[in-house]
Amino acid sequence: MELTIFLAKLLGFYLVIIGLFLVIRRQTLKTVITDLISDSALMVLIASLTLILGLLLVLSHNVWVMGWPVIVTLIAWLVLLGGLLRLFAPEVGIKIAKGWLKNPTYVIVSALIYILVGLYLLYRAFLH
Repeated sequence: MELTIFLAKLLGFYLVIIGLFLVIRRQTLKTVITDLISDSALMVLIASLTLILGLLLVLSHNVWVMGWPVIVTLIAWLVLLGGLLRLFAPEVGIKIAKGWLKNPTYVIVSALIYILVGLYLLYRAFLH
């Protein structure tokens, strides 16, 4: 349970911070996405790092229970799948990124989901 609490704090803070970044610095995000999708070497590097992070998370926390710790496991699997997708099908990630550029509503909805999930994880981790 200690690992679950630690990862919930880590992921909770990360999701809240990234969610706030998406809301507050949308213009910067557009520049970053535009630069990123035009640099294939950087895409492979990010895919590799995401894959490593996903593997670390899944191997350390693959807990399938009927309770809030499963959220940490689901995030771990999503990170791993995201790394694999970026590595083997980067065109899918580019298509999603271009969708974010065309429709800012996607960014806002994603940011709100990140913030809400992050706050929930922080709540559970600090008030367990």
